[in-house]
Amino acid sequence: MDCSIRRAVIGDAGDVCDVVRRSIIELCTLDHHDDEAAVAAWVANKTPANFEGCISTSGNVALVAQAGADIIGFALLLPDAIVALLYVLPEARFSGVSEALLAALEKAALADGMSELRLASTETARGFYLRHGYIPAGEASVEFGWIPSYPMSKRLAP
Repeated sequence: MDCSIRRAVIGDAGDVCDVVRRSIIELCTLDHHDDEAAVAAWVANKTPANFEGCISTSGNVALVAQAGADIIGFALLLPDAIVALLYVLPEARFSGVSEALLAALEKAALADGMSELRLASTETARGFYLRHGYIPAGEASVEFGWIPSYPMSKRLAP
């Protein structure tokens, strides 16, 4: 899928919220198994106001993937070298959008002097991160009472 990657702006928060919520609900079934309580807990803080905060917080790298006028993906890197979020619309899955967002985050991390990135992967995304050089970095834990979370890291090459 042809898209461009750019820094997110406050006005993107509503679209970003939709991308993340749809991705969790529709794509992450390996993690939440369509359990309504698990889904509700996972998306409870996925609001436009919270995404406005993520986008505007100094030091955060918030990126969107855009195809035409539509936002089709979102990624967030925190100043402590944590990839906090990386989600795409269901129709953008397996189209290169996730790879483009991850590559842009890694490039931004290197530009900010980071030599290693860390993240907590879902079961759904774990294979994606493994294919892109991330390795297990500890024992799996459980989020929201049901959702498995797999710590991973990657050393970045300059």
